[in-house]
Amino acid sequence: MRFLFKNKKVRVVSIIALVLACLIILYSTVIKNTAFHSNIVSSVINPIQTMFSNISKSVNDKKNEQTENKILLEKIEELEGIISEQNQKLVDYEEAIRQNEFYKDFLEIKEENPSYKFVDARIISRNTNDTYCSFIIDKGTVDGVKVHDTIITAEGLVGYVSDAYTTQSTVTTVLNPKINISAIDNHSRDTGNVTGDASLSVDGFTKMIYISSENTMSSGNFVITSGEGGIFPKGLIIGTVVEVKTSQNKISCEATIQPIIDFNKINDVMIITDF
Repeated sequence: MRFLFKNKKVRVVSIIALVLACLIILYSTVIKNTAFHSNIVSSVINPIQTMFSNISKSVNDKKNEQTENKILLEKIEELEGIISEQNQKLVDYEEAIRQNEFYKDFLEIKEENPSYKFVDARIISRNTNDTYCSFIIDKGTVDGVKVHDTIITAEGLVGYVSDAYTTQSTVTTVLNPKINISAIDNHSRDTGNVTGDASLSVDGFTKMIYISSENTMSSGNFVITSGEGGIFPKGLIIGTVVEVKTSQNKISCEATIQPIIDFNKINDVMIITDF
């Protein structure tokens, strides 16, 4: 027997025979216990299938969520665009109303003074360090604006163009000592010159000088341009009388004037380029 197993060919054949025998036994066992093995396979496969199913569902849910988020973002952007467009229309509408009111006021001035030629302008810069409230407007020589042109609002006189450039101009107000306006008290008919004063301008006042010592001016009277000198048109309101007192020279009187214009609140003006 030992001789037989020492033979190489016999060993190979024996091993093959043993393997075949095992396969036959295993096959027979599988056929006879199909249900048992099916349960084993199911217990292994089912969790795997469930896991892959959950993964697939999670991926699909994520894709759906991303798609929904994308659609939502597109809707939000669309609505933001609509809101922005409507806001711009509202701004344009309010601006149109404001401009209509602005021009309506000047239309009355134009009807009363048909010889006036106007150029409308907007304030684009203010000199915050200037106690005389000078500012820059968005119209210049290309628009027909020139030095000494009168600046007004519907309320009254603002000042004049002190420097004119190509597309913008500098405006000096009635608070500035450089200005000199022939003026008259609309009630008492007393005359004088309105000019700025450094100490008064701090409180937003200007003054009227060279008033007769026999004047009858009183607080609350309107002071308007007289038209003398040809620089400023006649009849523009400069401001109201605050107080009248004797000048330092004891010969004439002077009056403190509250300008009709609040220079820090105006945004639009009219330039009288001819009258």
